[in-house]
Amino acid sequence: MSAELPLKIRADIRDKWDSPKAEIHSAVESLKQTLGHKIVPQVQWPLLYKALKEQYADKGTFVPTISRVAEAFYERFSARLENEATTEWTDQLLGELAKKSNWILQIEPSNPNSIARPKITWKDASGAFYLEIPNSPLVIANMLTGFDQDFDNLFSGAPSPALENDDGWAEVNVVETRVPPSVSTSRSLPAVSIPHKLPIVDALARPTELFKASTPYILMVDASALPLNIHGSHEPSLQLLASYLKKWAKTGSNDSLKRPVLKVDLIESPFFFGVLDRILIEPTNNFMRSSEPINPAVILAFIEGVLGYKEVHTTGSRWVFKHENLLS
Repeated sequence: MSAELPLKIRADIRDKWDSPKAEIHSAVESLKQTLGHKIVPQVQWPLLYKALKEQYADKGTFVPTISRVAEAFYERFSARLENEATTEWTDQLLGELAKKSNWILQIEPSNPNSIARPKITWKDASGAFYLEIPNSPLVIANMLTGFDQDFDNLFSGAPSPALENDDGWAEVNVVETRVPPSVSTSRSLPAVSIPHKLPIVDALARPTELFKASTPYILMVDASALPLNIHGSHEPSLQLLASYLKKWAKTGSNDSLKRPVLKVDLIESPFFFGVLDRILIEPTNNFMRSSEPINPAVILAFIEGVLGYKEVHTTGSRWVFKHENLLS
């Protein structure tokens, strides 16, 4: 195996891709039983890893993630073949597949100008389906709908909107139209309803990376008692809030040590090593504890106005916020 790849990835290819016990082989065989043709997955691992490695700081998630995307291709393909609403599409597909005895699924990195999700195309001349993996965070839950769209357009001859102006990639993505008069390509076929399959645990990044790349982000503010507690799933949001409060904190006028009036502490998660998931805010001296409560208004305003979170629930002293978009 190529020495260009890190040891962990080489081991995962051996154990989680090449091994007969790997899930991908079950998915390939399941589709073969339904389709009558075996579509063999092929990957140039050094090329794929070189193009996508910035998304996989945790090398242990690379092969499991690519495997899960490939398995989703086979699962969605199988479900589509069993759907009575797509029989015309299936008949056309079988006619095309009958022209060659061997078919492959070529897994490769996406064109940088392509859409930011895994995408399926094909070239009948080379006997290959292409599964393009983008250099961006993958949301497994969104792949099935995208794959349906790709299968709908498989024989349409229409280039992907994201690539139609990219002449250098036209040959890869534009396929010759061979649509019988009975098949309409102007309408989308009904969606195939299959259960969403959860990702395998090995494909999930470590907590320090997973919760930065997974939305929604959650923030909870509890001002019902001291210390005031702010819990969050997105560490950078908490870090920015804590840094701002520390930078502009007022110094106690009667404090000879010139300490800030309020103490702001970022606290490590009890669940995950190295993850900061809480801010504690409390008066620096005991006199302030009894004389003046902490006003949470500026904290709430910062969370909504600066961080962009939206309030989803409150009791008057406790607030829950969500942020649906990725933050960097």
